[in-house]
Amino acid sequence: MQLQFHPASRRGSVRTVSLGAAGERAVAVASGVAALFALSLWFTVPLVARRLGREREQGQEVARAAEAGQEWQAVRRLSSDLRRRARARADLENRIAFLYGVPAAQWPKLLAPESRLFADESPERIATGLPILLRALEKGRTILARREQESPEAARQVPAILPLGDALFEPSAYFGPRRSPWTSEEEFLSGVEIAAPPGSAVVAPGDGVVAFAGTIRRSLGGTLWQLGNVVILSHGIYGATVFGHLARIDVRRGQKVQRGSRLGTVGTSGWAVSPQLHYEYWRNDGERLRPTDPLFAVLDLSLERKPYSLDGMEASWAPGPLDGLPGIDVRAEDANAPRPLAPRRSRRIRTTSATH
Repeated sequence: MQLQFHPASRRGSVRTVSLGAAGERAVAVASGVAALFALSLWFTVPLVARRLGREREQGQEVARAAEAGQEWQAVRRLSSDLRRRARARADLENRIAFLYGVPAAQWPKLLAPESRLFADESPERIATGLPILLRALEKGRTILARREQESPEAARQVPAILPLGDALFEPSAYFGPRRSPWTSEEEFLSGVEIAAPPGSAVVAPGDGVVAFAGTIRRSLGGTLWQLGNVVILSHGIYGATVFGHLARIDVRRGQKVQRGSRLGTVGTSGWAVSPQLHYEYWRNDGERLRPTDPLFAVLDLSLERKPYSLDGMEASWAPGPLDGLPGIDVRAEDANAPRPLAPRRSRRIRTTSATH
């Protein structure tokens, strides 16, 4: 067998290679191997290409799944935040309605925290319930705006802030039943006791008139005489507030005050375990003024309290029998003690209190 190699140019010479029997067999074997290799490539290249394509698609699917998971978590966080903000707004409107004396029968029931509207935390349920709650919030806002149009003084007179200004504080006893730190007997605390540094300013939580400023006669009955130096503000049709255990009193009876006006300072007068403010809020129950939880009326701070429905707040009253408030139900001259009471030392102090 001869193999001829022709040059690309006509001037070149043709080269000839002669193969013997062994060379012919080598060429045949090489040609067979090349043919088999080419045939294998015909089948394997498409298979490998398809496999690489599938792996690439799988990698893209994994990336898309991870991205979708991140987006879903973002949706859950957003829906949870919207749910929290909507419920906080509902709680705020409920407490404003409580301060304004809106009848519970006229108030949207969907704004109650026990409403099942947002019981399910799934984004789908929140997305469905949010427009419904927004309509209820708008209805509540309309009712409150109408009440402010009817009574322009409402927003100023209601005791809507914690009466301690910028002082550091910590509630130490809450409205409700407790064991007395003085007698160790069961009693009902008709207000809230708030520990604060001595000398901290006590301010008016709303516009009003000082109905009483001084100490209360023990013969008046009840427990108000135990509060030492006391200031009582009248907020007109929106009730009255009581401030006890004051170190000093900076107002006089008959004086008009505005929200934020200084009434006195935190102290230990009366039966005080330590420097603290005793704060009460009395509202009209339809017949007379009665104490209710004053923290319901605090709008400027959350105090980490659980939300209440308007029905629940309206039903929270201190049990009777109750004595009248000096300067409001009882003449201030008849209630005023001739001199301040000395602080009483507790024989047995306990910190147990009713909590919300």
